[in-house]
Amino acid sequence: MLPPALLAALALAALPARAQAPGAAPPALAAAAEALADALGPPPDGRRALALSVETRARALAAPLEAALEAALARRGYAVTPARAPASEAEAAARASGQDWLLRVQAGLVPGRRELSLVGEVIPAWASFFLQHRPGARAIPPRLVQARAAADPDTLLLAREDRPAGAGFASVRALGQVPDEVLALAVGEPGGGGVRAIVAVTSTEAWVLSSGGAPVARRALEPGERTPVRAPAAALAVGEFGGGRIAVRLAGAARGEVLALRDGALQPAGALDGTPVCAAEGVRVWGAFAPGRGELLDRLAADPASLTAAPPAAGGAAPAAPRRLYRVTAAPHGGPVAVAALGVDGRLDLLGPDLAPAAAPLRGVGAGLALADLDGDGAPELVVSEPGPGAPDRVRVLRTSGGPPLLESGPVAGRILAGAGGDLTGDGVDDAVLGSVGAGPDGRPVTTLLLVSADAREAP
Repeated sequence: MLPPALLAALALAALPARAQAPGAAPPALAAAAEALADALGPPPDGRRALALSVETRARALAAPLEAALEAALARRGYAVTPARAPASEAEAAARASGQDWLLRVQAGLVPGRRELSLVGEVIPAWASFFLQHRPGARAIPPRLVQARAAADPDTLLLAREDRPAGAGFASVRALGQVPDEVLALAVGEPGGGGVRAIVAVTSTEAWVLSSGGAPVARRALEPGERTPVRAPAAALAVGEFGGGRIAVRLAGAARGEVLALRDGALQPAGALDGTPVCAAEGVRVWGAFAPGRGELLDRLAADPASLTAAPPAAGGAAPAAPRRLYRVTAAPHGGPVAVAALGVDGRLDLLGPDLAPAAAPLRGVGAGLALADLDGDGAPELVVSEPGPGAPDRVRVLRTSGGPPLLESGPVAGRILAGAGGDLTGDGVDDAVLGSVGAGPDGRPVTTLLLVSADAREAP
């Protein structure tokens, strides 16, 4: 196993070029270190010698955080010595080396939030004249100091914990429930402000749930004018849609709706003539439902105006029946493969941000579908259900380049019919949420939301 210092150096070397000037700590590390040094204050009574012990759950975070803290504490007047003894022995080692203080810091990401937390225990290490006959007795009581800082992408990368050995590529667990059949899911910031949430749409309501699956708000969808369809379906996207950040359209509805999340309530914010299929970083996809059906036409565009007329047939021939789609989903952060579109013929098309083919089509993918970069390597994975009909279902994680599954779950009750990708655990790396529809105690449909995550904190 490589030593922690080398692991940290390799992690920093792998950071994108946009990151920092040579030798500079990521902004969140620097901000948290300065805030913790402020909480500690200047050396009291001239006692400057301080041993610094840093404990992190992510090995790559320890060395750069120690360097940031050492610099911040030196600016407050401390003579800092990094403690190299194990945490359990750090206090005795600080006493033996003549230090005045031991600052023992524990650091990690706040679960569910993109925030770095530092908690430090300030322990006096000098020998008290009045306690000479009590070796190890502390001259004064220790105290706690704390600091937090919003985590930038580089800090999120450093602070991401390694999954335990044998834990598998990702974990699957129930996140929450919606008491109806969920037709579409999206992950985004429906209220803005950097707060991630899940949006779910049924045939009658729109729901907003927290990243942990707790209900935040719900609203009945405007019935309006609707034509009958063979099976209910919905299109859903979260982004900027003029006055609101949730855009939804039900199959058969004359128009779509824009909803705004304000003060914990969903409010109407406008109407849509187009069909918002999905939205993510750098991409927004519009489509159209097949008349009388709960399926989308295989006609996708970045501009809804370009979908008003059907494309002409070649050579004046009669137009062929258009291919239909079950699902269209977008990768949260775009990339070479930014959109995936699953046809009713079982073919999955992988598209770039310009909606042109970006990779060879795949088959064997179920209707429950999400794109998410679960391992943080810059390329999204496919999080999908079983291709066959019926229940029970299974969750599978596939590479867009094909090959054997990276993950195949045990049986999942119900049928997985909707999915979306986005960071729900706050570690800066994508997760996926899938909706599995089954029967509740009263026989009515209920959807269980499943979290699929490679976050080490989700490992069983």
